[in-house]
Formats: sequence, C-alpha cells, structure tokens
Amino acid sequence: MTAEEIYKNPYFSIQLQLFAAEDEGRTEPPSERRRREEREKGNVPKSPEVASVLVLLGGTATLYIFGEKFIKNTAVFIKKYLAMGVTRDQFGAEEFRVMMAMVATDFFNLLWPILAITIVFAIIGNVIQVGFMFTPQALAFRFDRITPNFKRVLPNRQTMFNLVKSLAKVILIGFISYILISGDFLKILLTGNMGVMESISLISYSGFKIMMTVGILLLAIAMADFFFQKFEFEESLKQTPSEAKREMKDDGGDPVLKNRRMQLAREMMQGNMLREVPKADVVITNPTHYSVALAYEMGRDIAPRVIAKGENRLALEIRRIARENDVPIVESPQHARLLYKEVEVGQEIPGEFFDAVSKILMTLEKFKRKMSR
Repeated sequence: MTAEEIYKNPYFSIQLQLFAAEDEGRTEPPSERRRREEREKGNVPKSPEVASVLVLLGGTATLYIFGEKFIKNTAVFIKKYLAMGVTRDQFGAEEFRVMMAMVATDFFNLLWPILAITIVFAIIGNVIQVGFMFTPQALAFRFDRITPNFKRVLPNRQTMFNLVKSLAKVILIGFISYILISGDFLKILLTGNMGVMESISLISYSGFKIMMTVGILLLAIAMADFFFQKFEFEESLKQTPSEAKREMKDDGGDPVLKNRRMQLAREMMQGNMLREVPKADVVITNPTHYSVALAYEMGRDIAPRVIAKGENRLALEIRRIARENDVPIVESPQHARLLYKEVEVGQEIPGEFFDAVSKILMTLEKFKRKMSR
C-alpha cells in the first residue's frame, strides 16, 4: 500500500482535532459562574493548618487559665475511683454498669470545657476562611474519593510545598523547644526539692511557653499555606479559551446573535432619531465629523433639546435629511463637538451653551417666524 493510499484510508486517518483540547492552555481567568458551581460542590480554598493552629492556641490558653482547677478535678476523679476499686471486693454486672455510667459522666464533666473550646476554635478557623457555608453535595458519596490518584504522589508544586511545610514545622518545633527548655533546665532539675503542686506549676508554665510560642510561629506557616491553597485553587479554576467561549454562549447566548441584536437595536434607535430631524430648528455641525440637531418648543422646553446627533456617516445622514426638509445648518465645530460629547439625545442643553445657541437661533429667519407665531 502506497503512502497516498494509507493517507486516504479512513482506518489510518488521525483526527487531530481530538487532541486540540490538550494542547490548549488554561489561560482564561475563572468566571463567577465557575466559582459559584465549585462552592456549591464544597470546593473552596482553605488550609486545614489554620483551624489546627487555632485549636492548639485556644486549647493551650484554656488549659493555662483553668489549669489549676483542671488538675484538682483530675485528682478528685482519680482518688474517687481508686478508692472505690479498693473498697469493693467484687463487682456484679449491674454494679459494673452503674460504675461505667458514673465514670463516663464524671469524665465528660472534667473534659467538656476543653472540648467546647477546641470545637469553637475549629469552627472559627474554617469560618474565617470560607464563611458560613452548607453544601449537601459535599456530603454525597463520590467514587473518585476512594480511587487511587497517582498524581498526588508524583512530584508537583503541591507536594513540594507540603514537603517544605512539614520540614519547616519539624525544625521549628525542635528549635523552639530546645531554646525554651534550655532556659528552664536548671529550674526543672530543682523540682526534686519542690512540692508536687509547685513542680507541676513550673513544668506546666514551661510547656505553656513552648506551646504558645510554637503556635504563634505555626500560625505564620498556616497563613502562608492558606494563600498558597488559594493560589492553587485559582489556578485549578482557570479555563481554556474554548471553555470560556462555551460558558459565555450558555450564559448570554451566541455572541454573534447577541452582537446582531445589539446592532439591530442601534439601527432602530438611529432610525427613530433620524425621523425627528425634520422637526429640528437648527443642525449645528462640524463640517466633517459631527452633527447635532436642536429643537425648542416654547411653553414646553426650558432650553433647546438635542433631538438627534451623530458622527461621521450618521452626521452626513442628519445633514442630508436637514437639507431635504429646509432645516438650517450652521457650522460651529467647537459647539458641535461639545454638544455631541456632553448632551444625550432627548436632554436639554446645559447652561454654558445657552448664550452661544441662542445667538445662533436668533440669526435664523425660520426660527424668528416660529417665535413670532
């Protein structure tokens, strides 16, 4: 089979248009429709680091403020149930069930302030990033969430950033912990000569300093992660030119038909405007570019009104109709240009034009006869 026969054979033809979408880059910015659709699916730019750091800071501050009370309540809890275990020789099923219910109740009463604070800060950490949002679609089962995605393990911008972020956190926590523990090392060595509560207070304060310092520095990393996730999200929403055109077509109809409708509307408006030219008292022109038709009706108008205006081809058409209907044409390039740019059709002329326009009108015999009648 010759090369020409192979080329003409449909079984060997290559449809290059099928590969066009892959060669077409995503260069168009995301539309509001695309953003809205992704938000409805629950896809929003956010960093889990922000919520985690706020939970860390809030939980640490809560433990420091209520730490003494928490330790005392914990001691009471332990003492209560150790004594109960020592005094009872045997447990029946009913006694064991009652004891477990008591343990669960007391344990919840012990921990609920810390749990409440962490939940509140976790909610705040998400709300400050994406606002109040409820998306049922995000709760729906999606098979692609459980299928392997090898792109996540291959080196890319996201995985490299996560690697750098993890290394930075490890180095930061280790360095800060070393510096702060070194400062309190001698005090910690002396805890053997202190009372129990004094030792716990010293160690707790050292731990509080470490956690708060690390938390504040991790907050800076979390903010950097948030802006990076926002950048990645914006990049993922970008569209190819063909997608942008298709979306524009879906939203506003075919651009060709839309332009045609706008053209027809302009032509209709121009046609209505040209029908008013025979009623004009004067047409002020710039000989080559602008024409402005003015009319004044005593008793109705405070000042002359612009009833038609145009430039270039439309200006010539206004002058032609004016000549056919014996409407005076006065050349005044400066006033024609200013009236065209500053006064819309149907509006009365501003005060700064009164003097010039009145002088023009008073020189016209046709206007004088109209006023005398």
